[in-house]
Amino acid sequence: MSLLHTAQNIEASALGQTIRESTWLFPAIESTHLLALAMLGGAVLILSLSVLGIGLKTAPAELYKSAHRYMNVALIVLLMTGILLAVSEPVKLYGRQAFCVKMISLVIALAVTYLAFNPLIKRGLSGLGVRSVTVLTMAAWLMVALAGRWIGFS
Repeated sequence: MSLLHTAQNIEASALGQTIRESTWLFPAIESTHLLALAMLGGAVLILSLSVLGIGLKTAPAELYKSAHRYMNVALIVLLMTGILLAVSEPVKLYGRQAFCVKMISLVIALAVTYLAFNPLIKRGLSGLGVRSVTVLTMAAWLMVALAGRWIGFS
């Protein structure tokens, strides 16, 4: 079975059809997806600016204690709603360069955030390496958001 055939089967599923054909369901899921992205982006941005010495003067490790909960909840909502959006239009997404860029960017952003950025912040480390990871984290999440927007225009 080819990937295109799988996408067609998913799109033809009851869940895919329900989301796609509903007047309000797709917009509600997409709005929730964007709100979760804003919440995740806001938490990352507040932490990042703190690491870079811009904005709040609270230590990044202190901010992390509050922000990580928002990051984790937002990530779960983001992934769940993203899957639902993809289920509603997998054939549209199949072979789209914008979707590929978004998925690759998402994997990079998740890896950098959860394997490097968060552990460094949690430990209260600082220096050029931490600032470099911070800038990379912000760039990765920005690329996820821009690629997602690109999907809408492609």
